[in-house]
Amino acid sequence: MNSVRLKPGYLILLAACLAAAAAPAREWERALYGAPPGGFLLRAQSSADGEESGEEEYTSRETRTEAGTSQKIFREGSALKAEYRFINFNKDRLGISFGMPGAEYRRYAAGYGYHDEDLDILKAWREKARQSAWKAALPAGGQAAGNKALREVDTEYDTRLRALLRSRGLALRAGNLVECDMPVIVKRNIKILNPLALAFQELAAEKKYSEEDLVGAVVSLVQTAIRYKIPPPLENGLHTGGLLPPARALLSGWGDCDTKTGLLAAILGSWNGMRMVGIAVPGHYLMAIRRIPGKGDLFVRYEGLEYVLVEPAGPAWLEPGQVGARTRELLAGRDGYKVEPFF
Repeated sequence: MNSVRLKPGYLILLAACLAAAAAPAREWERALYGAPPGGFLLRAQSSADGEESGEEEYTSRETRTEAGTSQKIFREGSALKAEYRFINFNKDRLGISFGMPGAEYRRYAAGYGYHDEDLDILKAWREKARQSAWKAALPAGGQAAGNKALREVDTEYDTRLRALLRSRGLALRAGNLVECDMPVIVKRNIKILNPLALAFQELAAEKKYSEEDLVGAVVSLVQTAIRYKIPPPLENGLHTGGLLPPARALLSGWGDCDTKTGLLAAILGSWNGMRMVGIAVPGHYLMAIRRIPGKGDLFVRYEGLEYVLVEPAGPAWLEPGQVGARTRELLAGRDGYKVEPFF
């Protein structure tokens, strides 16, 4: 069998090239690992125009509630349960409940966010793959072939990194910023929250609600009965992206603007024909539903169609078509808004 014997000088050159190739990768890792601000694109704003306080607290122990609302978060055996009371826009007093078995909830929660160890595993694969690719390509094609092999490994690393983040409800954006992937989160949670959507449908049938009243009931729950609190971007070593996944928000009783938007959209997504988009403005997130605007309704156009704005954040009690004053300013601001289609 033929073999190639590398001279000491060649080995020195090989080591230098590997070190040079590793430098950009280290810069990439530092940008991704960076704790907020810088590593994550976070959104957190209520619709109460500065009235809501306690943004540094991350529990549901909040004394402020809207009149007529209540929540009970409890365990029944190993199951987690939540019961809510709230008032619809037509002044009906409504009650709704949701629960998950403990084991199912733990599996669900594990599907969101990432730990540094998750990236360590991916980085270790990349380092090993780069060394193997370089050693395999260099003898036959020289440095040019080696560099090409390294680029191919880096491309595969990028693909795997994005897939990992996507599987955890996150997305890698320009500038190595990580943010919550709202369309993915919404679609993933429709089936999970389908029992809650069916409960709302039964309420609507019992009270002979129109579709508008049904949507209003879900909006009222999310705005007023789910308390406004900002999730921590880092929780016990878990990078959360500053969001609680919808079922966790329900079973915790709190969430911020994007958390509540994901929850509302995932519930509404159970009904056929419901078309929705997310609306991202600097530091805030809301949504819009496809319907013809009524008089005074605020709306956006997407692909030639009108979508009526909905402000899920609360604690303000705002019907579809109405948003907080600060949100109006952001929508009309210099930076404008970004539309993310859910369906």
